[in-house]
This record gives sequence, C-alpha cells and structure tokens, in this order.
Amino acid sequence: MLAQWSKATSRWVSSYRRSIRHGLLGLALGALPSCAAALAGAQPAAEWPLQRWAGDHRAANGAAETGPDIVPPSPTRGWRLCAIYPHLKDSYWLAVNFGMTEEARALGLGLGVREAGGYGQLARQRERVAECLEDEAVDALLIGTVSRGGLNDLLAPQLDHRLVLGVVNDIDPQVVRARIAVPWYQLGWTIGRWLAARHPAGGPPARIAWIPGPADADWVGFIDRGFRTGIAGSAVNVVAERHGDTGRAIQRRLVEAVLDEQPQLDYLVGNAPMAEAAIAELRRRGREGATAIVSSYLTPAVHGGILRGRILAAVTDFPVLQGRLAVRQALRALEGRTIEPYLGPAVELVDKSSLGRFPVQWMLPPAGFVPVYQIAPALP
Repeated sequence: MLAQWSKATSRWVSSYRRSIRHGLLGLALGALPSCAAALAGAQPAAEWPLQRWAGDHRAANGAAETGPDIVPPSPTRGWRLCAIYPHLKDSYWLAVNFGMTEEARALGLGLGVREAGGYGQLARQRERVAECLEDEAVDALLIGTVSRGGLNDLLAPQLDHRLVLGVVNDIDPQVVRARIAVPWYQLGWTIGRWLAARHPAGGPPARIAWIPGPADADWVGFIDRGFRTGIAGSAVNVVAERHGDTGRAIQRRLVEAVLDEQPQLDYLVGNAPMAEAAIAELRRRGREGATAIVSSYLTPAVHGGILRGRILAAVTDFPVLQGRLAVRQALRALEGRTIEPYLGPAVELVDKSSLGRFPVQWMLPPAGFVPVYQIAPALP
C-alpha cells in the first residue's frame, strides 16, 4: 500500500502543478458536511474543503456566502518565506512541511524551514524567529508557535514591516496578519456529535474512556470542551478520563490502566498515539471488536488502523492543505491581494467507508517523506 501511496502522490503533484499553470484549481466553501454526509461514501473530493472561522468554535454555515478567493497570483519576484515549526518529529508536522514545500515549488517561491525542537522549547523558537526577522531577504514568516503569547514582543513591532501569518497552532491574532488553521474545539465537537448521533438520549448508555492528551496543553483544552459540548444530552457517558503526554509508551500505560479499571468499555476515545497503542492492548486482552477506538486526529498509523478495521473512526483537519494554504495566502498578501483573517480546511470525520472520499495526499505526507528545509525561489 505504501508504494502505491507514493506513486499516487507523484501523480497528484504532477496534476496539481499542471492545474497551477492553467489556473484550473478551484475550491469549495459551504456548509460543513453533517456526520451522516461525511459517512456517505461519496466519490473523492476534487476541490479543497475550506471554511471561514473565528475564535475556537464551530465555523458558521457558509452556504450563502461567496467563497474566499485563494487563487494564487503569478509572483512578480522571488519572494522568500521563513517557516518556523514546533518540531518535525511526527507525521503531523511532516504533513505540514510536505504541503508547504510542494506549494512553494509549484509557485516558484523560496522557503526556509526552522524548528524549535519541541513544545517545551519556547526559548529556542524565539531564537529561530529572531533569526528570520534579522534576515533582510525574508519577506514573510509562517509560524506554528509553541506558545500562544510567547512571541508577542518579537512579532508585535513587525505588524507594519513584515508579513507574519499564524499556521496551525493557536497564536495571539493581534500579532499576525491572518491565521491559517482550524478551530481545535471543532475536532472534539465533531467526534462528540458523531458519538451522540450513534447513542442518542433515551437509548442504551455508551461507556466511554476519554484520553485526549496532556492536561496542561492548550490544544487539549479546546478539544475537550468541544467533545463535551458534542456529547451533551446524549447517552454517551464518560466513565474514565486520563491525561498524559502523547508519547506512545505513556499512552499505552494510560490505556492499560483504564482497561484494568473499566473492563466493559464500549469506546476508547482520544489522541492518535492512544488509538495506536490501544490496538495491540485490546488484542492482547481479547477485546477486539468489543471496545471500539476513535481518534481525535489522523496519523499514518491511524489511517492504516481504519483501513484494517481496527480503528473505528478519526477526525482529520488536513494538515497538508494547511501547509499549502499558508504558502498560497502568503503569496497573495505579498502581491497585495486580500486574504481571509481566519481560514482553514473543514474538519471531517472519516471511517473505513468514507476514508476514500478525500485524497490521502491532503491528510498525510507520502511514504518515505523526509523534512525539506530549503527551497530556492524560481525568480531573482
């Protein structure tokens, strides 16, 4: 499957570049699909599923609105972008890197990539940001921050001098021109509403273990609030809750503890490393098929687990498209075009029957992809 995936990626990138040359690439913006529609097994989507949003809640219904213009102009010069990530240690940020680098190549832009080395490395990320700000050849910064307000003193003075966009992670909107991301609240809400639809009020109760991630991580707080809103008023009961770092070993121990305490669980719901670890632990206990697994985001292992029927469902926020869209919006802003203040892919829930609705190249990096740190611009 991985070899086919890699070949499909190559074909898709070639097709994408042809569409750039001929100006044929479009997008779709409409009402967010319902959970039922997302599971309908439709044909693969041909256009990027995008949504406007603000704050951390569910995006408003945009069916009656004009879609945002994200068609990239032809660059008038060799614009150079500097992207700063929290790290490049997992498939999520590899997917963002893949999207950014492929879009920069397609548009002929320069791109330099730097990373902090982890979410606990604010000081190192500040150094990376300072390096980009000191480089006069850099025209725009694309920042996936490790701290919502930890870069404010560096970025606020740049508002009138340098284009700065927030990418993926929550950042103070007052220090960036725009954000390219999704509301994390919606990741949890989408799972919660899907479970609530499966177990409506008045029906047999569903026993859930909720393992979202580190208790002190901002993104976990958003997902947790969305999830609890989503299941409100349903027959879904959270009978166990655990928090911990998303390292695989830690998540495995949390799964073991929950299953020891609650051997009759209907669902294990939470972060992707938890879902990955749960597959082996349920098999070991002979609980495959009795306890379902649901992931709050998609990784290659979760993707494979869904295809093999070992993970019931997951939510995707299309990190590859977030990377592509960030580069495209940067070019539009540098060329004097209007850009949306809050824009990102629509959050979608996928299971085995609906996973093929969206190209895998929108969600995951191709097999064997390694980080790309430097791309030269095509123009001077």
